[in-house]
Amino acid sequence: MSSGVAVLAECYCAEPESVTKVLVFDCPSYDAAGPLVEQAFEVLAPPLEGKRVLIKPNILGPCRPEEHVTTHPALVRAAVEACRRRGAAEIVVGDNPGMTAYGTTEHAARTAGIVDAADGCYRNIAELPRAVRGATPRMDSLPVARAVLDADVIVNLPKMKTHVATGMTGAVKNTFGYVVGAAKTRLHALYPGAEAFARAVLDVFAVRPPELSIMDAVWAMEGQGPSGGRPRFVGRLLASADAVALDAVAARMMGFAPGDVPLLVAAGKRGLGETRLEAIEVAGPADPIDGFRRPVVGRAVGTFLARTMSRLFVTQPRPDKDMCVRCGACAQGCPVDAIRMDPFPEIDADLCISCFCCHEFCRYKAMKLARRVRFWKFLRGAST
Repeated sequence: MSSGVAVLAECYCAEPESVTKVLVFDCPSYDAAGPLVEQAFEVLAPPLEGKRVLIKPNILGPCRPEEHVTTHPALVRAAVEACRRRGAAEIVVGDNPGMTAYGTTEHAARTAGIVDAADGCYRNIAELPRAVRGATPRMDSLPVARAVLDADVIVNLPKMKTHVATGMTGAVKNTFGYVVGAAKTRLHALYPGAEAFARAVLDVFAVRPPELSIMDAVWAMEGQGPSGGRPRFVGRLLASADAVALDAVAARMMGFAPGDVPLLVAAGKRGLGETRLEAIEVAGPADPIDGFRRPVVGRAVGTFLARTMSRLFVTQPRPDKDMCVRCGACAQGCPVDAIRMDPFPEIDADLCISCFCCHEFCRYKAMKLARRVRFWKFLRGAST
């Protein structure tokens, strides 16, 4: 254990339990991640002996670790080992990518290096979901992975990334993977727009908040994330028992102002975690990352002029035919059937709800985002 890590441990063990804590570790490479993950468990994890533990990485799709789209397998391996050392009775590693056009869930996990890193603990948690009634107002029941509901402890392993639809994606958004199958795209259709979709994500999060979140920010993603952005070396791991607080600290590091992330604004209002930075005890290097590129999503809020401009201009996807391989993942993943293949993707601009699922699902980065003027809808008073 390094002396710096030991100081963090002593600092946090001395704090009263009511204090919201976020640890930020220097992590120069994934080779150094193991001891830091162990230290996060030592300081923040609840007792695990005899418990059923779900380790929930971010597996957006079948992306290789070096693409830095998914949680790095080094964190998964370290989390499995930490749970075993603490006598967990059962350890399950899994996620619901929801990207059926790419093949099976296991294929995505295997490509991301998660299956091997799980060391026999990987499971396809999409099998045999349970219906949770009343979780979100616009759906009668929500299919949630049985492993989520059966777990005594959930260890959440998100990735620090920007997100064209939500600003950022982190510990809270990673729990959206609790939902099985096409229900995720249905939620996009039922909750269009950043603020509405934030409510849906928080409804899912509230079903089963994780006990511990450890964020992979060794390599983050900036720009047009969560899959179409640019990898950026940050050299950090973040950890907290409060997923919302962890995201609040990560958002500040990424350069977001407090009101820039609808998910955090809504989480604070609902009391799902601590969003006030002045109320969060942070240990470690958490200064804003110089020049971190945030996404351009065409969302304008606040002033009357900004709201007017957001009605006149809309950001919508546009296929780049030079990069497109015509795999059809965008069409299969569109929650409102606004895309058809002919033979390249053709997007019905009137049906498109700017959820950017197609942008997220395209592993070839062929779905670009472009501004469009909606003059006639603007005159009729339509809004995004």
